[in-house]
Amino acid sequence: MKKIALTLMVISVCILVLSGCSKSTINTSLDKEVTLAIGQTVKIPAENFSIKLTDVINESRCPLGVECFRAGDVTCVLEITISGGTETYNLIVSGNTNQVYKSYKLLADVTPYPKEGEKISKDDYRLILTINKS
Repeated sequence: MKKIALTLMVISVCILVLSGCSKSTINTSLDKEVTLAIGQTVKIPAENFSIKLTDVINESRCPLGVECFRAGDVTCVLEITISGGTETYNLIVSGNTNQVYKSYKLLADVTPYPKEGEKISKDDYRLILTINKS
């Protein structure tokens, strides 16, 4: 009986530890698409460049199934580090967005897209990002 209880406890701890693990830093290169959750960072070591998604705010995109006067947008709060210097940058996304930050072009989209009558949890947001040289 003690063996079974101990085995179940070990399995439970392993499941809890593994379910809480998500890769917080993704190493990649230019021109590669990555998907970030809040708290995750993409690094491009060859460029000494990284972007961390710290928050998603100002969700005003027109929900599916609703006719709106304007399409709306959503803001991704980014912490961008280049050569050791870090600053906050608000990336405003409306559909597939193409913005320039210093010498980098950021192609971005945010999922999920809002649906009428449903609130999106911050944990569900994903920033789909491709970084290029401008």
